[in-house]
Amino acid sequence: MKKVSWDTWIQLLGMLSVLAGLVFVGLEMRQSQQIALAAQQQARTEIFTGIVNSVNESSEVSLYQILVKARDNEPLTASEKKITENYALQTIWVFENDFIQYQAGLIDEDVWLAKLFSVRTLSSLCHFRDAAEYLLQFTSAVLTDLVDVVPKSNCEE
Repeated sequence: MKKVSWDTWIQLLGMLSVLAGLVFVGLEMRQSQQIALAAQQQARTEIFTGIVNSVNESSEVSLYQILVKARDNEPLTASEKKITENYALQTIWVFENDFIQYQAGLIDEDVWLAKLFSVRTLSSLCHFRDAAEYLLQFTSAVLTDLVDVVPKSNCEE
């Protein structure tokens, strides 16, 4: 039986060390991506918490109460209408950012589908129609096609 030289053993050990290092780097990259995804979700949560807090500070009713009235197509006060328009604009801006991140592979499919459902629901409500339609005209055609804004003829003035 031929004896293996020390040089061969050292080279083998070096190659195994490089391979182990690559595996470690891969695991670190995966962990970094998960941390980045969590940070993005945290940022989105902070945005919408800020929206809710701003309504709480400036209105006698909660954002939830206004959204329920808008969903049920009930008449809104001038203040509530302003809040729904601003909410629609903020939501579309966040959605546009989510769309860009989704296309770049930075948002999970489940999160993306929830966001898409949310913006489609918002855009299907008459009180949000004008603001959503206005802002969507400045986004990409692909994004605009994903969102169906309720036709004006379906809304009472």
